[in-house]
Amino acid sequence: MIEPKALLERAAQLADQAKSEEDAAIRERLLRMADHYRDLAAHEAWASENPPSVSALTSALGSRAQ
Repeated sequence: MIEPKALLERAAQLADQAKSEEDAAIRERLLRMADHYRDLAAHEAWASENPPSVSALTSALGSRAQ
């Protein structure tokens, strides 16, 4: 698991880099990458707050076998 704080820091770095980028295509790509890192941070934060239970995992794996 990656720390959400590290992902948010990387997103901020990419957004700062985009501000100084002259090429519009590269700037947009950097901003999309920053958004992706923010999404990953949100997912990691949620996953750490809501760990799966053994019961839920067993249920999910059991339903696939049928």
